[in-house]
Amino acid sequence: MFELMEDPAYRHVLMNHVPVTGLALAWVVLVVGLALRERPTLFVGLALVAVTAGSALLVIPAGNDAYPFVFGELDGDSQAWLDHHTHLADAWGFTLYVNAVLALAAIGVGVWREALLLPSAVGVTATTMASLAAVFAIADAGGKIKHPEFRLTYPPTHDESPRARGPAS
Repeated sequence: MFELMEDPAYRHVLMNHVPVTGLALAWVVLVVGLALRERPTLFVGLALVAVTAGSALLVIPAGNDAYPFVFGELDGDSQAWLDHHTHLADAWGFTLYVNAVLALAAIGVGVWREALLLPSAVGVTATTMASLAAVFAIADAGGKIKHPEFRLTYPPTHDESPRARGPAS
């Protein structure tokens, strides 16, 4: 069982749902806290955003480490989807890091000045929506790597990056 945790592809597949479904759930808690204007619910929502968005610190490096091993095992269309998934993660994955830092900052500001909790939570709610849009696009491309039944179009092509060439021969 623990040998599997040494495989970066396994770790990536195991954890990649946290910043997707976890962040969506955290956003719902945050919206409920805003609607009810309940301080404890806002803190729980902000903490959930920080943890779930911050999980990208584990998910993205695992995906980067898995890339060369997975690329060689895929057919041409799957390789193209992997490249697209990688391109999106490289371009938009930072939004999760920013979102986690802003949620932590909002917690600190809310503890420091109670009156600033609500506006801080509104700001984090907006950045969480942006992060969710990014992570949904990344996850959509990732799901199409090994599931051709989900592919309705061909993947967009991107300028070749060092990882796009696959493992070194």
